[in-house]
Amino acid sequence: MECKAEYGQDEPGSDCPPRPNPDVTLERAGNEAILYDRANRRVHVVNETAARLFELCDGESPEEAVAKEFAAAYDLPVADVEGDVRSILGTFRRLGVIV
Repeated sequence: MECKAEYGQDEPGSDCPPRPNPDVTLERAGNEAILYDRANRRVHVVNETAARLFELCDGESPEEAVAKEFAAAYDLPVADVEGDVRSILGTFRRLGVIV
């Protein structure tokens, strides 16, 4: 199956593994991070947790695997983070920082 997601779509649970928009870079600043969208000249300030989730979006791991790796990083049960991970990934898609 070929992934045909486009930037700005909000499809939680999409068959396409989340991947960073190539125009977006992550820069850390203390306990926060900045997602800089060069193409749209937008800056999104995110906390450390959201930054870690962004880093897990490698374009190869499906959302379920991202949630598992995220949960493991914080030593939490997957069931406790799945909804939040899905919500944050949806926000990232709407902002166009991942597809």
